[in-house]
Amino acid sequence: MIKKLFLCFLLMLSLPLLAKSPDINDMTDAEREATGVNKLTEEELSALDDWIKNKQSEIDRKIRQRNAGFEARRESTERREIKARLEKTYDDKLGDTYYELDNGQIWKRISGGSVFIKSGGRNLVTIEPKMMGSWSLRVDGNRSVKVKRIK
Repeated sequence: MIKKLFLCFLLMLSLPLLAKSPDINDMTDAEREATGVNKLTEEELSALDDWIKNKQSEIDRKIRQRNAGFEARRESTERREIKARLEKTYDDKLGDTYYELDNGQIWKRISGGSVFIKSGGRNLVTIEPKMMGSWSLRVDGNRSVKVKRIK
């Protein structure tokens, strides 16, 4: 019987967190029969119910502690505009165009079109976040192309 109660408790812990703690009174008659809870006295049921609620509160507290500071990490991964100098641009054998920046990043053009790049100097590049996780690259204020970060 103790094994069944322990398995029932582990099952309740493995379920995603619900809005309220599990309650023994919510068990069906078949679940009560299968776990042996129906054989307990009212005092034992009350003690078991209190124990489950205390454990659930303890688990909730540990989860909140583990997630503490998560908001700060989320803010640090916020997508922001990138400004850098274009070191070089090159095409591979498949015709894909790559842009290498002075900060070490390499971006690949994933849309049609092209941008005008002035020869004889490093051009200023602005890479802006767009909708649905996409990025656009603009060279010295002219047209932009859709890009994807490679490195």
